[in-house]
Amino acid sequence: MISTVLLSAGEAAFAKAAVHLGRAFLLADQPDSALDHFHAALEHHLPGGIDQHIPLLIDEAARCVAAGDHREAIQRWQDIAALLAEKTPEWIYHRLGEAYAANKEGFGGSPEENTLWGDCSKHDLLAWFNSVLQPKLYLEIGVDEGVSLACTTGPAIGVDPRPQLRLSVDPGGKAKIVTSSSDAFFTSQAESILQPSPELAFIDGMHLFEFALRDFINTERYMAPWGLVVIDDIYPCHPVQARRRRCTGAWTGDVWKLLPVLRKHRPDLTLLCLNAHTTGLLLIAGLNADNIQLSSVYEDVVREYRSIAEPPTQVLDRHGAIPSNQPIVLELLQLLQHARQKSWNTFQIHSALVPLNQRIKDAENRLRGLARKLSQQACEMPNPTHS
Repeated sequence: MISTVLLSAGEAAFAKAAVHLGRAFLLADQPDSALDHFHAALEHHLPGGIDQHIPLLIDEAARCVAAGDHREAIQRWQDIAALLAEKTPEWIYHRLGEAYAANKEGFGGSPEENTLWGDCSKHDLLAWFNSVLQPKLYLEIGVDEGVSLACTTGPAIGVDPRPQLRLSVDPGGKAKIVTSSSDAFFTSQAESILQPSPELAFIDGMHLFEFALRDFINTERYMAPWGLVVIDDIYPCHPVQARRRRCTGAWTGDVWKLLPVLRKHRPDLTLLCLNAHTTGLLLIAGLNADNIQLSSVYEDVVREYRSIAEPPTQVLDRHGAIPSNQPIVLELLQLLQHARQKSWNTFQIHSALVPLNQRIKDAENRLRGLARKLSQQACEMPNPTHS
C-alpha cells in the first residue's frame, strides 16, 4: 500500500515536471520538444489532465496565424488535436482547415524527400473495388478534394471536419458529406446515419497513427461482416514523409504503424498490402464488429508506438506488398461479394478466408523485395468477368 502511494506520488511529480518543461519549450519556440513533454505528462497521468494547459497552445497557434506563418500554425493546431485526441473540439479542426487553406507556400522538402511511387493509382483501385463490390453504402473518412469519394456511384457518406472543402471533383448526388471530425461523428451521428451497414470504407483522415487506429476501431463497429476497409498511406516513400510533424509536400505521417499493431493484436483479420501509387493501401477483411481487443489495448499501444521516430527499412522497401493487380485481390473481393449474397456470419467468413490468408502469405514471401521493380510495370486490374 505504501509503495503504491509513493509510486503514485512520484508519477504525479514527474508528470507535473514534464508539463512545466513542455510549457517552457513551447515559449522558447521549440514545439517538438514541448509536445514530447506534454505527451510524457499525459502518459504519467498528469493530475487534472492537459486541459488547463491547452490555452497556452491555442495562444501560440493564434500567434502563428497572426504572423502569417500558416505552415507553422498547421503544426500547432495539429499538436493540440494530438494531445486532446478524441476530445478535440470541432473548432480546433476548423482552425486547422483554415490554416491549410491559407498556406500558399506548401511544406517544402527536397525532390527526393517528396518522391512517390507504386503501381496502380489508389483512385483507380478504389473505383475498381466499388465496381466489383457494389456496396450498399460506402464510408469515407477524410474527403479532401473529393476525388476518392467520387470513385463510388452508389450511396456514400464522407466525413471531414472542414466546413469549406475545395472539391476538385463532384462526388455525385448520392454522396453526402458530413462536416465533423471522425471521432465526433462516431460518437453522435454514426448510429443513425450509417444505415445500412457500410460494405466498403476508405480511411484517409488525420495522418497520425493513433487517429488512424481510432478510425479503424470505430469504423469496424459499424461495418457489415463481409465489408472491406481500405487504409491509405501505409508505405511512406521517404523517412521524412513519415514524420509526425509535416515538413514535406508528400506526407503519410506515421500511419505505417497501424500494420504491425493489427498483425500483433488482431491476428483474426485478413490483411492484404498493395503496392499502390502513391503510398500503398492496406485492405482489411474478416471484420468483427464485436471484437474489442484493439480498444482494450489502445492506450498501451499508442504509448508504445508514438515515440518510434522513423519507419524501418522493411516499410520503406514495402516488404509484404503485392502488386495491386494480382488475381488474389480480385479473389478477396469476390469472396466478400459471395459472403454478402449468402448472408454469411463472421465465423463463416473467417473460415472461408483461411486458405486465402495462406496464399496471401505465400505471395508476400515470393514477392518480398520486388515492390520497387514491379511498380515500374504496367498495372491493369483483372476483369471480374474473365477471372
